[in-house]
Amino acid sequence: MLEFPSQDGIEIYASDSGFICFSADGLASGMDAQTVCISIGQFRSVIKHANELIASAEANKALAKEKYNAK
Repeated sequence: MLEFPSQDGIEIYASDSGFICFSADGLASGMDAQTVCISIGQFRSVIKHANELIASAEANKALAKEKYNAK
């Protein structure tokens, strides 16, 4: 799994071959630039399930915060 630290600039673009690409410049994190490309169908699925994904991410973030605060 590729991780894009929140400080890195992330560019989202359509490639010449028809993929939706997410590219992190890596400048803020000191890591190499990384790119992930997904198909149009995969991107449509992300959009279709965006509310579920956001709710899940918010729940996971709250759990992580609770664990961090419990230490």
